[in-house]
Amino acid sequence: MNLRWAAIFSLFLLQSCGGGSGPVDSTDPTACATGLEPGCSPTRFSVDADFIYKDGARFDLRGIVYVPGEPGYLPWELEVMNSLPAEVMSRIDSDLAGIKALGANTVRLWGAPAYCYEAVRAIGGLNILQTIWIDGEVDDFHDAAFKTRTRSYIRTVVDRVYAAWPDNNPPVVAFLVGNELSEASILSTNQAHPDVTSYAGNHFIAGDINASEAFIAEMADYLRSYEQETYGRTSLISYANDIRTVDLVDTPFLDFRSQNAYSYAVPFYRPQTLPGSDSGTLFQGWVEELKYMHPGVPLLITESGLSVSPNAAHQGPPNYGYGGNTEAEQAAGILQNLADIEGAAIAIAGVSIHEYLDAWWKFGYEDSLSQDPDDIEEWFGIVRLVPDGGGYATEPRPVYDELRSVWGP
Repeated sequence: MNLRWAAIFSLFLLQSCGGGSGPVDSTDPTACATGLEPGCSPTRFSVDADFIYKDGARFDLRGIVYVPGEPGYLPWELEVMNSLPAEVMSRIDSDLAGIKALGANTVRLWGAPAYCYEAVRAIGGLNILQTIWIDGEVDDFHDAAFKTRTRSYIRTVVDRVYAAWPDNNPPVVAFLVGNELSEASILSTNQAHPDVTSYAGNHFIAGDINASEAFIAEMADYLRSYEQETYGRTSLISYANDIRTVDLVDTPFLDFRSQNAYSYAVPFYRPQTLPGSDSGTLFQGWVEELKYMHPGVPLLITESGLSVSPNAAHQGPPNYGYGGNTEAEQAAGILQNLADIEGAAIAIAGVSIHEYLDAWWKFGYEDSLSQDPDDIEEWFGIVRLVPDGGGYATEPRPVYDELRSVWGP
């Protein structure tokens, strides 16, 4: 779901490549645990029409959305801190360990602090799907000052990722240039620039597009050029779309298509969706429809999950509700979503579950000190935060163990 980072701006290529030294023994599973070992080959992610590949082997992405946080702290403030509080660093370490133990192979990050990347490197075994947060609530994406701020933030995030890997070899599956740009901003941008119908950059070329799609292409092109010129390698690039705007913005001109997909949203926003070919659910039907739109481009589900907020109306299976789900329903619904993706009639490149921690911080500092039973957005976590002495600990919800049974070793 669209994060409420109110102050964040105080913030047709297939392969990614990187610099590095000679090869290591590929039979040794610990040879490149962190990517910093002598002789470790650079990690390369690439795509074909259906899948993502890591170093030439098919990579089925099993991801968890993770926003580092602790009650009393706001993510966009933590992002720019030069020195994190000890309790926040400890939370990041334990959370990443929990994500890895789950059997996930990827963590989807937003505006994470520098320490988070150092912790990913230290723990090893996790890849990064890095979101570049773009303010989706502006009147015109082509406003010159807005573009300047966006480019600056792109550089900041890319630099922060690479700083944790001195060999310029971070395990970045892809950068996501933007997430769920708002319908109002898309429409106002397109209305202001009806003459913008194509984009031709150094790396991405697209025709028969609108002004908002051209903006995404331009920012993706800038990211690729900056990464290549600064670090001597390039990563895959995509944009995380939303069911509410899928008919307004589409980005098959990027390396792969990304979609945030929630079962409860399909009957509301796409009631005409046909049942899935295998399970018969509308969610599976929607995922299949998304892939059939551009069968020659990989589709990654970048968010999917269920909130257990207690005060929302209860819906139940098969689509479940935006909130009001029991913890048992959260587990059953997410497992059904995974089965729907796995059993789809056309290949899907993977999925990221939204999200690891309950997000107490959604409405600012005062809100971050407690969990609001009326705010659905605060209850998507597969683990819950609980008071523990003077601080907080995490407890897994049932879905955590269910996911581990599916994803684990």
